[in-house]
Amino acid sequence: MTSNRAKILPHLWVVLLIGFPFFFLGGPGYYSSRSFQTAWDLGHILFFMIMSLWLHALPQAWVAAWSRLRACCALFILVFFIGLLVEFLQMFTGGRSPDLSDLLRNQLGCLLALAFFIRPPLLSGLRRHLLQLGVIVLMSAAIWPFARAVIDERQAVNQFPRLSDFETPFERYRWVNIQQMREENAIVRHGGKAMRVQLSTAKYSGVVLLHFPGDWRGYQTLHWSVYNSQPAGFVLNCRIHDVHHKEHGSEFSDRFNQQFVVQQGWNDLAVSLERVKNAPKGRVMDMQHIEGFGLFVVQQASPMEIYLDHVYLEK
Repeated sequence: MTSNRAKILPHLWVVLLIGFPFFFLGGPGYYSSRSFQTAWDLGHILFFMIMSLWLHALPQAWVAAWSRLRACCALFILVFFIGLLVEFLQMFTGGRSPDLSDLLRNQLGCLLALAFFIRPPLLSGLRRHLLQLGVIVLMSAAIWPFARAVIDERQAVNQFPRLSDFETPFERYRWVNIQQMREENAIVRHGGKAMRVQLSTAKYSGVVLLHFPGDWRGYQTLHWSVYNSQPAGFVLNCRIHDVHHKEHGSEFSDRFNQQFVVQQGWNDLAVSLERVKNAPKGRVMDMQHIEGFGLFVVQQASPMEIYLDHVYLEK
């Protein structure tokens, strides 16, 4: 087995050569599924694990006088600087930007190689097992967003035509700006939970539902409920767009837009999907591929909070 491994490791450069361009080309977009986005992130761990194994297997006459432990520490540092270089080069490619999380995943890939394949000799027995346990814990944390996405994507399919009712654990991850959202158990319109949404005084402040089954054909109405705790009413803006919206420059006239005056207490709001279908100027909305549903306010005088619940389609 050791002989076969020695023959395989030097040829890992082929895998690295194939994988390297994907740091700059392809990959998930803003509207890609969460499972694809998180699976793509895990690619950093795999790539840098393979790179660590390849670098360690190279002839190292220049480090012949080093201990294996020192060589492994040098490898860990070298992987960090290679990852840093990759993040720097991504600044010059369209749509990519440096990400500290990617650097951490790179180092986790290196640790994975060190703990389970390279195994520095001074880390034997209990110390090696502790390192392996630590890497397993870190790997579990890295894989969790992917597992969570897969679970909730399956739940979203099963719940459809209910788009978001906040009754299952991971539904809030279907929304963008989840840092503004907190689970609510007291002020609820349907079921046992709702979501409190914190709105700011920014020009546009709100949340967007991005991850949901997008085939809305055969349904007549989109419903949702909003609770206003303030005595005064406010204007809530709704927007809906399909996958072709970007092709038309994401123009205001190429999507559905509607304003609602939200009074104190619960407000059960609805839009006609026939109106949504005919909203884009010069074309028909692709009701088989709806991509986003947003709720937002414009330039509020002071911060405020609203409660959101029971987003669903009705035939």
